[in-house]
Amino acid sequence: MQRHSFASLALCTLLLLPLAGCGATAVVPDAQATRETGLTVSGLHLGSSTRAADLATLEQLQNMADPVQTAQRMEALAAELDEFCAAQPGSFSVYLQDLTSGQEYTYKADTLYYPASTLKAPYALWLCQRDDAGGIDLDTPLPNQFVGRMQGTALEEYNDSSTIPARAAIRAMIVNSDNNAVTLLTTQWSAGEDSGFPQFLADLGFAAADTCTITPERRILGMACAADLGRAMEALFLYFDGGTDNAPFLKECLLAADHEILYVPEGVAAAKKYGSWDYAYHDAAIVYAAHPYILVCMTDQGDAAVDFPPAATAAMQELGKRVYEGLND
Repeated sequence: MQRHSFASLALCTLLLLPLAGCGATAVVPDAQATRETGLTVSGLHLGSSTRAADLATLEQLQNMADPVQTAQRMEALAAELDEFCAAQPGSFSVYLQDLTSGQEYTYKADTLYYPASTLKAPYALWLCQRDDAGGIDLDTPLPNQFVGRMQGTALEEYNDSSTIPARAAIRAMIVNSDNNAVTLLTTQWSAGEDSGFPQFLADLGFAAADTCTITPERRILGMACAADLGRAMEALFLYFDGGTDNAPFLKECLLAADHEILYVPEGVAAAKKYGSWDYAYHDAAIVYAAHPYILVCMTDQGDAAVDFPPAATAAMQELGKRVYEGLND
């Protein structure tokens, strides 16, 4: 049974056919998406699923694509990834978006998992956008609840300080996945049920947005899928080039994330965020290769006692390698 789907802006103008009856699984768009239309090329379903038709960054990339070449490349990669993903133990989900063509590959991308620290990335975006709009002030110094207890942490330089700059906390939360930073930030700007954060995620297209909260009392709660994180990474990708004061800062934070899970070759920049906990081990990345793409992998192979489980990490490394080579060789 086919487990993958594709979407293409570049090819949708060639021929329009309804989705009904197509063998591939349709990618569910959010409320801003255009209705999917598609065509079949050698049995491969392609369709329009953009959520940002008015955003020039994606359009410019997609206008660069050779529709025939990208269709052939993604068709070959899809067959390879289907076989690879099916061979993985436990639950293994993948979302891939080719940013030059708009095509998407998915494998069980609607399976829900505990998102763990991956939810910190859209939380950081939410904070930056609120600051951009004047709703909050990221120049606000955060009261340091951990005075004298930050040695050996990402915020060690503030160990003896009574306050910590909010942007320093955001950077530590993203680059080092520091949980003290999450407590500092959510004490000031809670992402609880009535905060607007679940609605922010719903607007991005998260399937179970109403379950997702980040609070100082309970930390990260909720459920998310690989397609959800793909939408969050797309929103970040677009935000980075949006021209706001916070955009370069947030982009630098994700580019500096200090982990290597999904494979990215040396010298290739990637904006990324991982999550690791019991029954949750995930990574999401925007890879700025010559042929750029978004790649998300979510699994149930996490262990709260091990940040980077070796077997699952090896599988994600191999997944990332196959995607990079499939799109860039």
